[in-house]
Amino acid sequence: MFPIMLENMDESNIFLVGGGHVAYHKVLNLHRFGIHPTIISPEFHPSFEKLEQQGTVTLITKEAEWEDVENAFLTLLVTDDEAVNDRLAKLLKEAGKLVVHASNPTLGTAQIPAVMTRGKLIVSVSTSGASPSLAKKIRTEIAETYDERYEDYLDFLADVRHYVKLYVADRAERRTWLKEAIEPIYLHNTEERQTFLNELQQIFPSEQLIQ
Repeated sequence: MFPIMLENMDESNIFLVGGGHVAYHKVLNLHRFGIHPTIISPEFHPSFEKLEQQGTVTLITKEAEWEDVENAFLTLLVTDDEAVNDRLAKLLKEAGKLVVHASNPTLGTAQIPAVMTRGKLIVSVSTSGASPSLAKKIRTEIAETYDERYEDYLDFLADVRHYVKLYVADRAERRTWLKEAIEPIYLHNTEERQTFLNELQQIFPSEQLIQ
């Protein structure tokens, strides 16, 4: 199994097959990352109506067929009909598509891990389908360690890295500044962050843009 992070998924062709309670929660997870999927099912959980009114999903009321998903970038199969899930998974896999089979991951080509986010920080945990419950437990433990403070802290680190890349020419000096920025004091103290940035900008003025 090869872990990978995918960007610009909001612009991709994402399909979800299934309209029940499990499918609804899968959609909410997709929404966390700006993904507005097309959902195919002969029936839908009542909660889907509100999502459709909000314009965050496209609902197609029918039994899913190969022709519906053949051009999808990623398809999630979460119906309660295992025959449908298995058949579509087989076809999508043979076509080289990304497909998640929720109840039998080995039949798919991709899995969605348990995810913890803190702003720019994204940590995913997978047990390769062995125990989703354990993956969620580990995710919770990680979330307790990397709490809400990391959201602003990652913004600070991003600002430092951006400035250093633009205005610090010497690579050794770059590494020194970037290493200093991850010291615990800057996680805990916002005033120290500002002092750090002020010193960086004073030593390497923005007028000295690296050519």
